[in-house]
Amino acid sequence: MIIPPYEDREALLNTLDQVDALLLSGGGDMNPLFVNEDPLPSLHSINPKRDLCELLLIRLAFDRQIPMLGICRGIQMMATALGGGIYQDLDSQYENGPLVKHDQQLDRCYASHKVNIEEDSMLHTIMKVNELAVNSFHHQAVSNPGSHLRVSARSTDGVIEAIESTEHKALLGVQWHPEAMKTEEMGLLFSAFLKAAAAYKQNRR
Repeated sequence: MIIPPYEDREALLNTLDQVDALLLSGGGDMNPLFVNEDPLPSLHSINPKRDLCELLLIRLAFDRQIPMLGICRGIQMMATALGGGIYQDLDSQYENGPLVKHDQQLDRCYASHKVNIEEDSMLHTIMKVNELAVNSFHHQAVSNPGSHLRVSARSTDGVIEAIESTEHKALLGVQWHPEAMKTEEMGLLFSAFLKAAAAYKQNRR
């Protein structure tokens, strides 16, 4: 089910009655005014209507314990909606500047840098590796996961690459695009997501 951007809380609640999990896809930058920041000159295109819908949708889904998987923009929206924050632009805001290229010119199916996965994380349980090669297409990133989420992977320059729940909920966000890589390893993410959706559906009955 594709959920179009709208801001009616009751309509969104009714929509969430029909889903077993929520996939937050990639896309444009978030409007910084929603977190009381002025836009930097390096800000890219924004869609405030989509932003408002997703921020509300994530909070409502979180309250209902609905499994969520955030991809690229999705991880940033998860962090923002649940009390964390993001960098509008890594090049100008990340301390001393990023040391890894995070906006590759390679085709999306290719990896361009590595991430280090925390051994005690849900992501590590899913992927079963300490290090993973990923693709990278972003100039924004999570700066602070907030209290509801924790960091589960970083690139070698310290940029946050994955976050997950601190409360054992089925919430996971990744900064890369696993859907584009089509590898067995990336398939594990979606298998875990589907398993969480099936468990939620079963428990909801």
